[in-house]
Amino acid sequence: MKNLLILSLLYITLQANAQGLNERVIKLTDQLDSIGVATFEANYSHGLRTEYIVTVSCELYDDSPAPIKYQDQQGNILSVTPEQDKRIRDLWRRSHESYDLIRSTSRLLAEEGTECYIWESHRNGIDSLLYSVALRDFTNQQDKTYMPDLSTNPEWSKYGGAKEGFILKANPSRFLPNNDMEAYKKNRFQPKSEISFTYRLTVEEEDEDTVYYVDYKEFAGMIDKVLQTDGVKSHPILITHDKGAKVEDFKSEIISCDITHPDLDGETHGTVYEIETAELANTLRRLLSAEIGNYVDRHRNLNYLYRPLQDYSGDMRGMFSSNNWVIRTEFHTKHWYTFDKNLSCRVLLHHVGSKAYVLVLESVNDFWLPKDWHKLKSWKNGVKEYLYLQL
Repeated sequence: MKNLLILSLLYITLQANAQGLNERVIKLTDQLDSIGVATFEANYSHGLRTEYIVTVSCELYDDSPAPIKYQDQQGNILSVTPEQDKRIRDLWRRSHESYDLIRSTSRLLAEEGTECYIWESHRNGIDSLLYSVALRDFTNQQDKTYMPDLSTNPEWSKYGGAKEGFILKANPSRFLPNNDMEAYKKNRFQPKSEISFTYRLTVEEEDEDTVYYVDYKEFAGMIDKVLQTDGVKSHPILITHDKGAKVEDFKSEIISCDITHPDLDGETHGTVYEIETAELANTLRRLLSAEIGNYVDRHRNLNYLYRPLQDYSGDMRGMFSSNNWVIRTEFHTKHWYTFDKNLSCRVLLHHVGSKAYVLVLESVNDFWLPKDWHKLKSWKNGVKEYLYLQL
């Protein structure tokens, strides 16, 4: 099984390299990895087009050597050890290092691009950037003098036809009220800017005119074989709502959703797997990713977004909280293909307390995930049926 894992994790990178994955992007991910900044890599396909995606994000803080004022929300001064202060400063330093690497790489890539749009602002010491670059094979379907309208963010769609391209965005933090520098200066824990970099490369294109939805029964059975082992418990779950129901009607009851057909009844069904220990969770996480990687390799006409998961030696919170899906597949009638249902399927990773969970779910129309999902047999229009009696 270990060999399957290695093949799964290397397949997309090798395939992309064979198609010409940009060496500057490879170097960037290696540099970011060396300073402890994680990159997010995924394989995306909508049947006719498969893409290799690399994304990274960070926040910029004031990492000057000036003393940091540690206080709680009430203004009380907090006691912080030198070691704690050093860890915070190291985190901010790595964020600036990653930003500098991303920005310098973007500049070099833009110089090599076939077309690009670049905008920068540095008002009040806060960087705001937009780089939208087609690196090769781009045919502009619009006016050649087209200027992106930043208010509607069409910049990626402008170069969506490029076989290779990237977007760099740096914006004032959404936590910075009205770009108020005075508010920022009073609290150095407020990030000045938020940065995201996304690189896409088309690694395969097909002439097929049919896109298939995942065979959920087969797919769920494959995953069940991985997770049916000692130290794992499982139970089915059913989540339904009537057409016209709105997430806001249930306030904070729905903690995750994907609304595509609000005028239709919604149903999500599947299995929740509970894993007892972090060590077992990490092992199963790797095996699960390998099996899913093999599955999408065998089914090239699926409509999916797959994230191959690298090894992880940290705590369960980081392992099961950030970017917590392994794969998402979908098929909606809004596409130019016909299908009798609006279906989506996903495998999600979560942690709750000391437990790790894997959710394997299929949705008809909207996907909703309610609070207490790990304790539920069913959730029907807000009515809960728990696994065990709630005292």
